[in-house]
Amino acid sequence: MASPTHSKLIDIAGWIGAALIIIGYGLYATGIIPDIIIYHLLNLFGSIGVAAISYYRKVWQPAIINTCFAVFATIAVIRHFL
Repeated sequence: MASPTHSKLIDIAGWIGAALIIIGYGLYATGIIPDIIIYHLLNLFGSIGVAAISYYRKVWQPAIINTCFAVFATIAVIRHFL
């Protein structure tokens, strides 16, 4: 079993991840950030946070979905710089 400090850090990562995904989508959808790379980076780090808390809590559906989103965002970021 994880320590209370470790559990709290995972919870914080999950909340930050959720915030990053919402902020990224909102900023991109409203045209505030027209650069797609910023959206992909926010989605990448947000998805990692949500996947981490989902995996920790053993909630597999969001863990799998957000792992896929993180992989797709990573591919998009790599392709952007190639």
